[in-house]
Amino acid sequence: MRRFIHERLPDPQAFFEAEGLSLKGPGGWKTTRCNFHGGSDSMRVNTETGAFKCMNCGVHGSDVLAYHMQAHAADFMEAAEALGATVEDGTRAAPARRTTLSASAALTLLQSEAWLIACTALATAEAVPDADDRLRLIEAARTIQNIMLEVNS
Repeated sequence: MRRFIHERLPDPQAFFEAEGLSLKGPGGWKTTRCNFHGGSDSMRVNTETGAFKCMNCGVHGSDVLAYHMQAHAADFMEAAEALGATVEDGTRAAPARRTTLSASAALTLLQSEAWLIACTALATAEAVPDADDRLRLIEAARTIQNIMLEVNS
C-alpha cells in the first residue's frame, strides 16, 4: 500500500518555478501570477511552507500538495504520487468495508430507483411492440407513481 510522507514534498520555490510561475519580491512570501483565474501578480506564495493565496480569486492552500491537487484536478494520493511524496510500505490495503443501509434508507433508495424505472417505461412505451405488454408497462408505471404519491404525502 502507498503511504504519504509530507517531508518528501518538493521544495516550494522549486515546485512553483517548475509550474511556470515567476516568484518576485523579498521575504518568505513572493508575488506571482494566478494560473487559476489568469490574473497577473495577484497570488502570494510562501517559499518556506508552500502555502499560497490569490488576493483576487481567493484560491488558497497550505502547501505544494494542495496547489498540485487544485491545479491538476488530482485527488490527494494522485497528487502525492506525482510529487514523489509516497512510498510503498509493504502492507496490503484493507478490504473495503461493506456498509448496510438502514431500512428507511433502503426504502428511499428503492423509491427513487422505481420512479426512474417508471419514468423510463413511460417515455419508451411506444417502443414495446405488443399492445398488451405496453399496457402492462404503463399500468406498472402508474402504480409506482401512485405509491410514491402516497408515501410522500
